[in-house]
Amino acid sequence: MRFLFKLLTPIIVILIVTLSLFLLEERKVFDIRTLAHIDPVPKTEQLIKENKYAEANEYLSYFMKYEYVNRDPKAITLLNDIKKVRESYKYKKDKFFEGLTQGKSDEDIGRITAIVSDFLVVGDVRDLTIAGTNYAKGQEVDKTIVALSSLGIIASASTLYTLGASAPIKSSISVLKFGKRAGKIPTWLDKLIIKEAKIATDTKSLKNIKKIVEPIHTLYNKVGLNQTLDLIKRTKNLSELKGMVKLSSKFGKESSVLIKNSGVKSLKLIQQMPNVKKGDILYASTYGSKGITALKRMGQSKFMKRMRISANLVKTGYKGNLDTLFTRLLKTIPTKILFGMAFLGLFYFLYKFSFLFRNVFPLKNKERV
Repeated sequence: MRFLFKLLTPIIVILIVTLSLFLLEERKVFDIRTLAHIDPVPKTEQLIKENKYAEANEYLSYFMKYEYVNRDPKAITLLNDIKKVRESYKYKKDKFFEGLTQGKSDEDIGRITAIVSDFLVVGDVRDLTIAGTNYAKGQEVDKTIVALSSLGIIASASTLYTLGASAPIKSSISVLKFGKRAGKIPTWLDKLIIKEAKIATDTKSLKNIKKIVEPIHTLYNKVGLNQTLDLIKRTKNLSELKGMVKLSSKFGKESSVLIKNSGVKSLKLIQQMPNVKKGDILYASTYGSKGITALKRMGQSKFMKRMRISANLVKTGYKGNLDTLFTRLLKTIPTKILFGMAFLGLFYFLYKFSFLFRNVFPLKNKERV
């Protein structure tokens, strides 16, 4: 028995050291203990309090395809409540008049009334008249709205002259006007619109403005008005705006919530993973920006395997296979303990080798004598 113990001890130590080093190596790539699913319920409740039912529906629906949310009674109740409100006559009536009177709305019925008036030249003339009146009274004038209205009149004339060829530019200008009223145009774009509007007014040409309106027109066609404005709002320059267009080509109407979850900084990482499945990137985003980082560092296959096993561990516990055991150890054993086990194991073998060295070499010296 004692002999068996002496034989098994080094084997067990080797296994412990090897396992510790493997766990540490994977943690070096990414520590999955830092990952936690986003709970969409608090954010949805906040949006409902702010009467942003369309955004609340879009946000919660994004998560409902995942089991950890679609089995949550609170999430199910919230989605049903949102649906009832949005389908009510009073809500639709209020949104219609919101678009008509304020020129902005987060629902289709309100957006249509707002956009139609802006698409027609009468909307541009109205806004310029209001701006002129405000200026005469010494009141604040929105320079961006003035710039967009000026561009709108030039685009309307160009649309007639080119038999509709400039219609996409005109519709994009209407989208920007809507976005300005909704407070979703970032500072960099405000400044660029004013600058390019002056050039267009002086030259009576829309050539320069195309670099702004073309990506917006593409976004609008792919994801609709609300998401177009949400994506524009998160950009800091024209390059990021073009990046949003590429994102929308792959993720469509899920682009906005994807960026909300993972942040604009994750856009570059997503672009570096062109071959990763759309569904896997969307799933990674339910862990926030860290989920996208983990997916990039660990690779698609390993990330999805670890996350699926982690989810199953929460529901059913340990099932006895090596992958499950490895993932459980990754999530539970502190890094300090892993380092401790690795160093103790190495110390054990150093001690054994030194013991062997002391016993073998004296023997050789005696043989020479």
